[in-house]
Amino acid sequence: MEAAEAMEKVGHWLRAVHGPDVSGPGGLRVDQERVLRVPEGWSIPYNTVAFLDDGRPDKELFPTPSVVVREPDGELRQAPPSPGGLSIPVAFPGQESWREVVDPEYVKAGFGELGVPLHAVAGWVKVDNDGQQTGDERENPEYKAGPIRRGYPKPQNTLETLLAFASVGWLSREQLLIGLLRCDVYVPLDLKTGATDRFYFSEERNELRVFSDTRHFPPREHAWWRVDLATLAEFEHPPNLVINGGPATFEDVTGEELTAIAGRFPRHEPRIDRHGRCPEAEKDLERLTADTATRMGLEEPVEPPLVAAEKARRHGFELTAEECQRTVLGQSWLKRLAMTEPPRSKPNDWRANGLVPGWDNQGHVVPRLDTFGKFPDHDLENFRYGWQRVIGAYVGFALGEALGLAVDRMRLDEVVTQFGPEGVTDLPTAFDQPGRIGSLTQRLLFYTEAVIRSPHREQPESRDVEQQFPAVVRGALMRWLHTQGAPYDEADGWLVKVPDLHVRRTADDAELNAYHALVTGNPQAVALTGPTALIGALPAVLTAAGPGTGFSGGVRQAVRDLVSVTHPHEEDVSAATYLGWLFEPVLTKDAFSYPVWNLSREILTDHNTTFGTGPEWMAVKAMVAEAVPFFGEHGLPDLRMPELIGDGQSTLSVIGRAFAALSGFENYPEQALLRAVNHSGRSALTGAITGALLGARVGVPGLPQKWVEQLELRHLIEQLATDALWHFDRRSALSVLGEEWVQRYPRR
Repeated sequence: MEAAEAMEKVGHWLRAVHGPDVSGPGGLRVDQERVLRVPEGWSIPYNTVAFLDDGRPDKELFPTPSVVVREPDGELRQAPPSPGGLSIPVAFPGQESWREVVDPEYVKAGFGELGVPLHAVAGWVKVDNDGQQTGDERENPEYKAGPIRRGYPKPQNTLETLLAFASVGWLSREQLLIGLLRCDVYVPLDLKTGATDRFYFSEERNELRVFSDTRHFPPREHAWWRVDLATLAEFEHPPNLVINGGPATFEDVTGEELTAIAGRFPRHEPRIDRHGRCPEAEKDLERLTADTATRMGLEEPVEPPLVAAEKARRHGFELTAEECQRTVLGQSWLKRLAMTEPPRSKPNDWRANGLVPGWDNQGHVVPRLDTFGKFPDHDLENFRYGWQRVIGAYVGFALGEALGLAVDRMRLDEVVTQFGPEGVTDLPTAFDQPGRIGSLTQRLLFYTEAVIRSPHREQPESRDVEQQFPAVVRGALMRWLHTQGAPYDEADGWLVKVPDLHVRRTADDAELNAYHALVTGNPQAVALTGPTALIGALPAVLTAAGPGTGFSGGVRQAVRDLVSVTHPHEEDVSAATYLGWLFEPVLTKDAFSYPVWNLSREILTDHNTTFGTGPEWMAVKAMVAEAVPFFGEHGLPDLRMPELIGDGQSTLSVIGRAFAALSGFENYPEQALLRAVNHSGRSALTGAITGALLGARVGVPGLPQKWVEQLELRHLIEQLATDALWHFDRRSALSVLGEEWVQRYPRR
């Protein structure tokens, strides 16, 4: 379409709206001098004839209104009054007017210059002449759910958002290229020479590897070149780009494409072209290490936190400037405390000085380096599972329980009566203060100790040794019961010696008595039923973390042997087995963990022949169909409400409500957790399962930090989860520490 045709369309619309006299002295006319080609089509501004012809400023329409004539369909749309806003269809007199309902992800992105893609329009609502909705609605069958709702990693900048939108089909290739010109990228530089390594630039292919952010750099890179893509397009030989936008978004763009699009839609934003250092390599840190050493009386300062930053990047995180400073302080304190003469006191504020509590083999608190949930304090291979996902799952479990304890087993109307129309909106007080862990987390900890103490790790081929596992589980449960007041003379290991765990966190004496009867072999004991069987799924899965470390029957056997000690009914065992199978891919060491709405269905297919087609398996399939929306097709997804999934009491309904709470909210952790506890039924356990699945995806740093900071024994939980992963890693803690590890986790 040529500009003249576009202007005629707008002129026709002006006459239709304002009458045939629109061109008279008091009318409106297209401002032909300011017509522009824009990504969406033609921008056709208009103003009063008195202003355009006579220059009368008192008659000017300001800001100047403009109509966009789309290409290729010729649709007329009113341009937004401010940059980044979205155009909207114009209204014609006497014609029905339908207002677009654009996905909020797209609205917030500020990509109005690129237009409103049909796939990002959820539907339309009819409006009257006054712009009021009439109640009539239409869904858009071509709509596609956005990347954030689908569970893609949450974008942290414009480039990552652009790539994510393109990956789900919201943007055409041309729209993507236009948007790229407004973005900048990072290229790793050698910290000493300031040069670009051949690994990132291939002269033969004229290919440059670039990154959307330094947090995606390979671990050993600590300096950068930041440049906008329009500047690269102006090089004499514009490089072909391989863009790394994070774990789920990669894009190849040729230099020819960039140059061509820059010629049509040049960049108007300020250019970017500068070098810098990552937070861990800033010069200020070198001064901090020296000043701290002098102040503490150290013979030599500690090294800048380059190694810590490399470990963090291996697990998908980047240390902030403040975390780098605290790492220097923490390492300096540990070095000072290791000095034998004279005795050294500890800092009053551990956290501000880079330290957190750890627990030794006697259950005593000792200082450890704060790793901010971003890297383990000793090297792990992460053979099958990612350390950050494992500790994220454990902390998320405890956090979800803490959030739901105050409303556990209450009806939704009772929750609303006590907490208001939105129910629980913040970490509520349970027991004596917010953030207290409950009996579910206590049991999770002792179940985890049980899998570490299972002798099968040393003799993986021995079925006789595997058969000892249920007895090990009974011992772990007796140690938990001992912390709750039951007598037990054989309570060994470090966990049972932690005073903070000897706190009664359940008012259900009947449940405690039932556990005691079962683990002590009372012939009158009655097997337990219900959703607490699910607690064992996560620790059971850790047995398969290393090469050949699992049971001969895999995760299914580990879950069954652990859960059946107290919950032998097949419905409970099957549900816990399914949850265990789900945790396997959720805990992956890969950079990207697929969302629950995707994995929950894949598990049904992957394990169909293993699980069978019995009634328990059919019940699991029915639960997934009821609880989990599907985002992989066109049209509006049906987000599920936890309150409407099952009764909230049965084992499968707890899983279903956790799935409903999380699916579509993986990138909204606070909302997901609140959805998981604001319903009738087992809110604490639903919150815990949701928190575990969520924490595995986003890690501890991705959970709501205002709640994580209040969580009781958070660092103990992280330490035990790390111990479990280390124990089953290729180079296990048992082989590294030997007798010291056996003392920590006795073999019985």
